[in-house]
Parts: sequence; structure tokens; C-alpha cells
Amino acid sequence: MATAQTRATEKYRAKKGIMTKSIKVSRELNEQFIKACERAHMSQAQAFKNFMESFIASYPE
Repeated sequence: MATAQTRATEKYRAKKGIMTKSIKVSRELNEQFIKACERAHMSQAQAFKNFMESFIASYPE
């Protein structure tokens, strides 16, 4: 059974249109990514968002 906080979080994400992405990568690539994010003082989520925005801008409609 979901807690009140979980329900509130799910409601907020639905309202804001926030989605969860899940990918499969090798352990080595993941470890390199984690270290690179730490060196950049950036969260992994922010690094993904930055990449996605840059990639989309590179291939406009």
C-alpha cells in the first residue's frame, strides 16, 4: 500500500508531466558516468537532461 507521501509524489509528477526513464548500460559505463558526474559536480539526472536537450537541439524537426 502506498504511503501518503508516495501518493502525493505520484500526483505531483502526473500534474507536471514528469516521467521516469530506465536504461540498461554496462557496469563499466555506469561507473565512468558516475565519476564524470562527480567531477562535474552535477547530478546524474541533470547530466541526462542536459544531454537530451543538446541532442534534441542537434536534430530539430
